[in-house]
Amino acid sequence: MKKISSRLGAILIFGSLIACASPTPAPTPIPPATPTIVATPDNSLHLGNWHDMYYHEELKQVILVNGGPESGKPGTDPLELWTWNGRQWSLLSADPKGPRWRNFASITYDSNRDVLILYGGLTEERNYTDTWEWDGESWTQFPVEGPGSRESAGMAFDANRNKAVLFGGAQSGKPMNDIWEWDGIQWTQIAAEGPQARFPAGFAYDALNQYILLFGGHTIEDDKITTFSDTWTWNGHEWEEIEVEGPSARDRADAIFYPVTQHVFLFGGAEITSKVKNLNDSWIWVGSEWQQLEGNAPTARVHPAMAFDPERSVIVMTGGSNAPDTILTDTWEWDGESWVCKSNCQ
Repeated sequence: MKKISSRLGAILIFGSLIACASPTPAPTPIPPATPTIVATPDNSLHLGNWHDMYYHEELKQVILVNGGPESGKPGTDPLELWTWNGRQWSLLSADPKGPRWRNFASITYDSNRDVLILYGGLTEERNYTDTWEWDGESWTQFPVEGPGSRESAGMAFDANRNKAVLFGGAQSGKPMNDIWEWDGIQWTQIAAEGPQARFPAGFAYDALNQYILLFGGHTIEDDKITTFSDTWTWNGHEWEEIEVEGPSARDRADAIFYPVTQHVFLFGGAEITSKVKNLNDSWIWVGSEWQQLEGNAPTARVHPAMAFDPERSVIVMTGGSNAPDTILTDTWEWDGESWVCKSNCQ
């Protein structure tokens, strides 16, 4: 393991695959709903307990997919999409004909078709098994069977193979280690030996090495929590465990690909032993080893949302939690050398 203070690169990946399911006739998507686009500057973003972020290449915008509180929010409320312009958040869409808000959903961005893919998640009252895509204007729901109820599964888009890959997560509280692929028409389960069942792990596509990288996560067995510090890659055919020193065992860290240096960037998470220790360290994956980055850092937290904004060449990070029932509302940017707080700084 090396400590460095150079410019950084990020991505998280998870998984390995082998074809398994027989093809089925292509389903007919439910027609897109007429969008409700608000697009009005609004500083009243109320971050949910579980949210994700990505960069939409066609719109040229960083987009936050916002969840909601664990309780007290009407289940009929729509999922909210927000954008960040470097100074403030603005509500982009809250479409009543799109998906309902939920926590612990899996999202990824299909850069070949310019669509956001959303699967599953849950609220206090309901587990979701639905598949949605958002094309920058409207939502489309696909009436297909898939991985079943799922929370906190890793999902990333393999641009080389043109597949969205979903791994693990929990089903009704049970940790899973199955792999599924979405091709824009149907889900296909893949049979492969690989990482132990877990959630939520760092998961992202490494565009340089053209594989998905997985780090960490945790599992629960007989009411005992085990947190992982292992690193795996998935090349579309098989899993490979890379036995290297790196970040300490943790779950709910976030990672993305950092195109400037063509590396994977991982931040935060929590060590879980007899107590929970939230973390604020930054790491990069350079293809064969983890390297820790030195310098200033945001407040320690679990499951922040991160995305790379190529328009301004910065990683944007917001939200997360550093204590039970405590949601952080600050927004930070990383320019390759240091973190700078941009909004709701404490």
